[in-house]
Amino acid sequence: MPETYNGKNNRGQNNDFKSREDRLKELTDSLQDGVKAVRDSGEYKKLLSVMAKFPHYSMNNCMLIAMQRPDATLCQGFDGWKRMGRHVKKGEKGIKIIAPAPYTVQKEVDKLGGDGKPVVDSDGEPVKETKEYQVMAFKAETTFDVSQTEGKELPKIGVDEIKGEVDRYELLMDVLKEMSPVPVSFEDIKSGAKGYYHTTEKRIAIQKDMSELQTVKTCLHEITHAMLHADTTSGKTKSSKELEAEGTACIVLKYMGYDTDAYSFPYLTGYTTDEDMKELKNSLHTIRKTSSRIISKIEEKYSNIYMEKHPLVVPENEPGKDSSVTANASEQEKNSPAAKADDETVSAVRSESSDDWPLVDEPKDKVIAERKILGTVRILPDGDGGNKPSLLDTLKVEKEKIKNKLAGNNGKDEKGVAI
Repeated sequence: MPETYNGKNNRGQNNDFKSREDRLKELTDSLQDGVKAVRDSGEYKKLLSVMAKFPHYSMNNCMLIAMQRPDATLCQGFDGWKRMGRHVKKGEKGIKIIAPAPYTVQKEVDKLGGDGKPVVDSDGEPVKETKEYQVMAFKAETTFDVSQTEGKELPKIGVDEIKGEVDRYELLMDVLKEMSPVPVSFEDIKSGAKGYYHTTEKRIAIQKDMSELQTVKTCLHEITHAMLHADTTSGKTKSSKELEAEGTACIVLKYMGYDTDAYSFPYLTGYTTDEDMKELKNSLHTIRKTSSRIISKIEEKYSNIYMEKHPLVVPENEPGKDSSVTANASEQEKNSPAAKADDETVSAVRSESSDDWPLVDEPKDKVIAERKILGTVRILPDGDGGNKPSLLDTLKVEKEKIKNKLAGNNGKDEKGVAI
């Protein structure tokens, strides 16, 4: 992670003592300023003039497009693309939508006078006249996404892809995949989209081989779709869904210390269709709430993974430990598998306080027993499950021998037994 994460530095100290809610409110409020700046730019005004030429599809048609091509971004008919200097690529399969197809019928009716009453002739019969009536009908029409066309470039704002590495990228992606309500996979998306959430197949596809930062951002975007927009009958507009998904991805990454403004702000602007940005303002609460939910899940997973890899270890010979606890620990040591290792496996024993301690040669194919630290002396477990004298006992005996020799005791203890 970057130097700062979750309002804390790497040592877990608060940088600004702000709560998560306060921090997220600041970040979501800043989205409005960023989007407004993009809307006021000259490049965006050029883009608007071009976008005005595209048809505005109904909610039902947007759902039909998403079901047939979930990665579609900008659609219109064959002739519409031709007028814009682009043509549909050979072999491309069109996206079927429902288009209005009104037609007129002629019908003979009574002629009405200025007073609204039927006009009659000299015989008192109603005068007839023929009128045309328009009957509303619908037909299937074919449209194509911009990714299915080629030719004159369309104006655009922002960057095509954000670049950058993400600290602990593999770990973060594992966490995101685990929290996703649907499977996440990588593939080569032919349309050029960065990713999509398939509403019918209930899965997420991410374009492979993108930068780490773009991949994480896209994954967060699609996971938000899966979390919030699985119900296609909710009545939410496509603009609202995209604002919530991109806004959440942007805020989560910014909270973690990563900046995606150059990509996210223009994206959000494209779906802020009203002049006073009412759609974006209405989405801020959902963005803030969803961001907090995702951040909590990430922090929880990171914490659990850290504890699994770094379990709390309490030293067995801690200063000030209760004597009964020490005695129990010693008893457990004697009965441990390491304490029952064959004595012949010992290849060398050396005191930490002396580099001149003699080495004991043993067969090279033996495995050195596990070492334990007691005080300042590094020792090996007993070779006979505690039945043979330990190294400390042996050292004490040797020490007594030296003392007795220096004292002229002829190598005998107080009872006259040879030692």
